[in-house]
Amino acid sequence: MENNRDTNSRIVYSTSHGQMCPECSRPIKECACRGLKKAAVPKTDGFARVRYETKCRKGKGVIVIVGLTVNQLRLETLAKDLKHKFGTGGTVKDLAIELQGDHREQVTRELLKKGYLVK
Repeated sequence: MENNRDTNSRIVYSTSHGQMCPECSRPIKECACRGLKKAAVPKTDGFARVRYETKCRKGKGVIVIVGLTVNQLRLETLAKDLKHKFGTGGTVKDLAIELQGDHREQVTRELLKKGYLVK
């Protein structure tokens, strides 16, 4: 009799451990692959790009900073510093910092002060 289990299936929740990582199949608290992703530095041309976007945001404008050659942890720290400095909200999504409002010139000056190359 042949086994009917799918070879591509994996555990996503365990009653004894809770949420399971879909990539390494370990409990979320013990997951090693998330730490590796946060420590990885993306390959870019070395220039940070600061742009203003309103698309898909119901007319609300945000500053998007992309192209920084830092890992995820440093990116989150930088975003926190910028949000605090400008008194605004924001987030980190897909290796990009999003800040609410139009602070392009101030953000550019702050990044240059911190030693980043900005276009």
